[in-house]
Amino acid sequence: MTSETKDTTAALSQLSTDITDVIKGFDEMEKRSDPDILPIVQRLHTLHEEHSAALFTAIETMGGRPEDSGSMMGAVQVAVAAARDWFDKMDMSALPRIIEGEKRLTKSYDEAIAATSGHSGVRELLDNQRAAIEAQIDALSNA
Repeated sequence: MTSETKDTTAALSQLSTDITDVIKGFDEMEKRSDPDILPIVQRLHTLHEEHSAALFTAIETMGGRPEDSGSMMGAVQVAVAAARDWFDKMDMSALPRIIEGEKRLTKSYDEAIAATSGHSGVRELLDNQRAAIEAQIDALSNA
């Protein structure tokens, strides 16, 4: 494995971890969401699950070994979702925080995209996934 490929798989593995963290947060939010926000949470949860699976396959194809357990940040997101439920309902008032989290995830995509210059297929996958997240951000911001 060349150092360029190794750096790329490391960047993709970090993105995979970040997506897993987001999924963990949505797992918890889905359990606690009021009916008004539940369809949004479910839609984003499904989107990230699909992205994670495709990214996992791409990393394996490149010879990497992606982790799917997430990081400490995933545990923090679950705790934040639970704490929010204790003090506040998981309703449409949570939308700005959801949008903020999605924007943070696009920054992780930016870092991974920057590391994929020699891998056009993976770059296209990441560009498409990032665009799908941006479309969700735009739709939620204009709701």
